[in-house]
Amino acid sequence: MLCDHRLFRHTALIVFALLISACTTTEKDRQVVDDLWSAWEKSEILSQVDYPDAVPVVLVHGWNGGEFTWPVPERLIALEQKLQRDIFLFTYRTGIFANRYPPLEVLEEQLDRYLAPYAAVDLVAHSMGGLLVRQYLSHHADHQVRRVAFLATPHFGTDVAQVLVRLGSVIPEGNIQATEIQPGSDFLWQLNALQGAELEGLEVLNAYAVDRKLLNSDLIVDASSAYLPGSHNIVIRGNHHSLAKRLDEQDAVIKFLIDGSLSDAQPAPARRDVWLRFIVDGKVVKLSEANVKSFNVRGLPNKEYVLCCELRSGINSQAGYKTVILEALEPGNSYTFMPYGGRKPLKLSAAQLMQAPQPVSMLEFDIDALSAPAVTESDQQPEVPAMPLPEAQPSEVQPAGMP
Repeated sequence: MLCDHRLFRHTALIVFALLISACTTTEKDRQVVDDLWSAWEKSEILSQVDYPDAVPVVLVHGWNGGEFTWPVPERLIALEQKLQRDIFLFTYRTGIFANRYPPLEVLEEQLDRYLAPYAAVDLVAHSMGGLLVRQYLSHHADHQVRRVAFLATPHFGTDVAQVLVRLGSVIPEGNIQATEIQPGSDFLWQLNALQGAELEGLEVLNAYAVDRKLLNSDLIVDASSAYLPGSHNIVIRGNHHSLAKRLDEQDAVIKFLIDGSLSDAQPAPARRDVWLRFIVDGKVVKLSEANVKSFNVRGLPNKEYVLCCELRSGINSQAGYKTVILEALEPGNSYTFMPYGGRKPLKLSAAQLMQAPQPVSMLEFDIDALSAPAVTESDQQPEVPAMPLPEAQPSEVQPAGMP
C-alpha cells in the first residue's frame, strides 16, 4: 500500500512539474514556435500552382527526411521564380525511430499516384529518395519523368543502415527501410541487377559529396556507393545533407534542371567493393560463417567480410544471409566459399576481384557448374583458380548502367 502511495505521489509531482513548465514558456520558445508557423505558412504558398504551363520540379527526400530536408520555403519560392517553374515536395513516412515504416516497394505506388496528374515532370531525389525514384521507374514504364537529379544517393547501400537495423531490433517490426538500404540487400541486388534499364530514355545527373575536410564530406554514403555507373556523375563539395539543404546554391544541378546541361563528369572512385552470391542446386545459398572464410596475405584467417541480411531485405525476399560483402578490397586477401554436401570449396583472390571497372561488382557463382580444386587436410592455402574460371565463368550481375 505504501509503495502505491509513493508511486501516486511521484506521478503527481511529475505531472505538476510538466504543467508548470508548460505555463512558463519563454520568449525564445515563442519565437521558435512562431518561426515554425511562419515556415508552414510559406510552405502552403509554395504548394500553390504558379506556372501551370511549365514542367514542374518534384523534390523527393530521403530516409528520416521531410519538408525540412530542402531549403527553407522562401528560398524555394525564389528558386521557382528563377526557373519559372513550380516546385513541389513529395513526402512519405520515414524516420530514425523503429516504426512500421513501409518498404520502398510500397512507397513507389504512393509516388506514382502523386505524379499521375502531371504530363511531364523533373525529379530531384536526395539520399534514399533516389532509390525510391529508381524503384518507381523500374515498375512504371509509362511514367511522365523527363529528368532526374540524384543527390548523395546510396545506390549500393550505406553501412550506416546496419546500425539503424540494430536500433530497429528493439521492436519486432524492426526498421524495414533501413534493412533495404544495407549493402547487399535483396532490394538493392534486384534494383542494380537491372543494369540501368530503369533510367533508359531519361536525362540523368548523379551528384555526390566529396570534400578534403573529413567533417565536410559525406559521412553517410561512400563515394563507391554514390557513384552510378552508366550515368553522368559529378562531385559537389559539401556533406551528405548540404547537397539537399543548399539545393538552390548547386549551380550544376540548377543548370541541369533548366535545360539539361551537364558539367564535367567525375571518373569512377578507385575503391573496389564486391558482392558475392553462391548458387547450389539452382538456388542462392543461405550463408553462415561456416560457409565463408577469409585470409590475409600471409594466409592467416581474418574476418574481412560482412554477411547480409539477417532479416528480409526486399518485398519478395526471405530471411537469412545470402550475400557476402567485401568492402575496400586489398590485393593480399583471399576468400573461400565452403559449400555443404561434399562439394569442393571455391577460392577467390581479392586481386582478381578488383579487376572490375566499376566501384561495386555483383557476382554470382554457380557451384555445381564450377570445377574448383579439392582441398586436402594438408592444404592450408588451396590454389587460386584463374578468374574467370576456364571451366565455367561466374555470372556477373552488372551494376546499373554497365553495358
